[in-house]
Amino acid sequence: MGWIAVLLLGFGAAGYGLGTDFLDYRSYRVPGAAMSPTVKPGDSAVVRVRHGEEVHRGDLVVFDRGAFAHPDSAGSSALRVVAVGGDVVACCTDGRLVVDGEPITETYLSQDAYAHDPPATTPYLTRLHDGTVFVLGDERGRARDSRVLGVVPLSAVTGFVVGTGSVLHPSPLACTNAFTDAGLPGTPFADETLTGVRWWVLGGAVLSAAGLTGLIVAAVRIAGRRRTAAAGPPVR
Repeated sequence: MGWIAVLLLGFGAAGYGLGTDFLDYRSYRVPGAAMSPTVKPGDSAVVRVRHGEEVHRGDLVVFDRGAFAHPDSAGSSALRVVAVGGDVVACCTDGRLVVDGEPITETYLSQDAYAHDPPATTPYLTRLHDGTVFVLGDERGRARDSRVLGVVPLSAVTGFVVGTGSVLHPSPLACTNAFTDAGLPGTPFADETLTGVRWWVLGGAVLSAAGLTGLIVAAVRIAGRRRTAAAGPPVR
């Protein structure tokens, strides 16, 4: 019975990991360079499905591109939230994004992203209504984002980009402190489940293999004892 328990425990652990993978995570192939260098063109992004969690400045989010105030195409897109409802966002002061009067030091951008790129430094000033977010690509000179297409309603945000690769072999993305360091409230979404999914699946597989092996060995031993008993004592 002990090996059966190990086998069932393994199946349960692997099932939990795979179930979490299926229900809470999606893969998203990044089509362009808008989020370089954070997420490069062609990378597979690991997306944690949003189940009503709050969206904060600094979050990398996936949303329906058709939900832009002035959409240019359909399909999903992944960009960074830099302002939320009630904020005033502007460009640029000393080569830096400004949110609610606070210059933001965006360490995740390409070096000197604003320095020599006219599209990146085109002035704008937007006050956001509640229930909307202002999203930008990390590659400011190439991205078509809220600067041109307008804000995105929160209801269109379907997930958070939490890593690259695959769910079972992820490279987690670090959360940025750029906005909280500037004194703005709200910490970006931090996924605490991603790395655990792999260990649930791998651990469950190991336990299942051990339990199955134990059952096979036990069955062989029992069969051997029965054959020995059926043969009777040796003839002298």
